[in-house]
Amino acid sequence: MPSQPEYILAGVLMKQHLAGDQTAGALSMFENRSTGPSRTPIHVHEHDDEALHMLEGEMRAIIAGKEQSIRAGETVFLPRGIPHQLMNISGQPTHYLLLCTPSGFEGFLAEGGHLRAPGEQVQAPSPEDIERMKAAAPRFGITLLTGW
Repeated sequence: MPSQPEYILAGVLMKQHLAGDQTAGALSMFENRSTGPSRTPIHVHEHDDEALHMLEGEMRAIIAGKEQSIRAGETVFLPRGIPHQLMNISGQPTHYLLLCTPSGFEGFLAEGGHLRAPGEQVQAPSPEDIERMKAAAPRFGITLLTGW
């Protein structure tokens, strides 16, 4: 089996387990880890739905303006067209699975994030990282509604 690429996006390490070329475009799946504070901007996906299953830790989600906590063992659905934001504000590690249907998010991850270099530690996004995400988002049907 080919190696599973690891990307860094918005302060999160994202290991790609499945991509569209492996699932006939049906889905992509990632195993994500955050070792400390991280957050996405509030954003909307035009073309894909997301499901997040928490394995360890706790995250806060804002979905359509409603805030909720997601704890280990819980799953949340993030439908396309609905603004949402994910945050690890606890400062504690989180570990979760992210399923995107259909596939395509991996393209945004490759353009908006970057491949993890050997031994690279995850850091908060730099101004250059944020600009790269902003530039890539429209090409993948993602609208960023607020900044960091």
